[in-house]
Amino acid sequence: MTQSSLNSRAQVREPEIQRLLLVADVAVAGSDDFPPSVRALIDAASEVFVVTPTLPGRLAWLADDVDWCRHIADERLDRVLGNLRSIGAQVSGAAIRGSVLAVIGDAVATFKPDHMLLALRSAEHANWQERGLTADIEDHFGLHVTTYAVDLDGHTSAAEGPLLLCYDGSENARHAIRRAGTLVAGKKALVVTVWPPSSGLGSLAWSGATASMVTYFELDRAAAEEAGRIAGEGVRIAREAGLEAEPIAIETSGPVWKTIVDLAARHDAATIVLGSRGISGMRSKLLGSVSSAVVDHAGRPTLVIRPAAAAA
Repeated sequence: MTQSSLNSRAQVREPEIQRLLLVADVAVAGSDDFPPSVRALIDAASEVFVVTPTLPGRLAWLADDVDWCRHIADERLDRVLGNLRSIGAQVSGAAIRGSVLAVIGDAVATFKPDHMLLALRSAEHANWQERGLTADIEDHFGLHVTTYAVDLDGHTSAAEGPLLLCYDGSENARHAIRRAGTLVAGKKALVVTVWPPSSGLGSLAWSGATASMVTYFELDRAAAEEAGRIAGEGVRIAREAGLEAEPIAIETSGPVWKTIVDLAARHDAATIVLGSRGISGMRSKLLGSVSSAVVDHAGRPTLVIRPAAAAA
């Protein structure tokens, strides 16, 4: 490797996680149930702080059963702390009462984390979580966020496949890949670029507009070539960041998030990595609402990286 390449690598490397905030809606059954990528985050952190928000439902308030909800949250905190201590984490925690964002806000103000970890239940068994929670957290706190889902038995995804790096050519996506490289250097990865087909082709086909159809086929071919180029660029960035990466450029006629989730399932991806919101225009398709939808539907660890300036 040339000296310039080494300098380039040095410029994109970031310090390891110093303070990791774990917001737990659920505890895993045991320390062996942490997904490998989540365990890597915990091992990389110098300190871990745990909060277990309590948000009693309306029936609990009416039945004057709020104390029971608090008791459950306290028990959950004890289980999470026990699991983390059993793997050698330097961990503490607090039972902070209030709305979810208020609880997280208090923890952020006191602990000053540089990464947030969310342990979530499936939506039908959730305590306080809601769709779009990660987007709200991004808007309020400007932190990198990793989520993982825990089933009713306390188990998580055991996928040991590659990272799935979502790349659209934006600076946010570049930063996300580089950040992933600092956390799990040496890991195999797939760089995926999603591109939509040219609109209007179906209606033109039915109308018999042959010349226009040829134009749209050419546009589709050009779009596919551009997607391949972007995916290749993402591979170069990933390899510079220390990942063993290969490209995937895929056309989608449906929601981008569903294509990402389906690809992750097909390749048994250990973690999905996305850039966060903050870019407008065509190259924002892998940002913002897409990251929230992936978190809601993936069922496997998802790492949402804030833009470099916002994270700083």
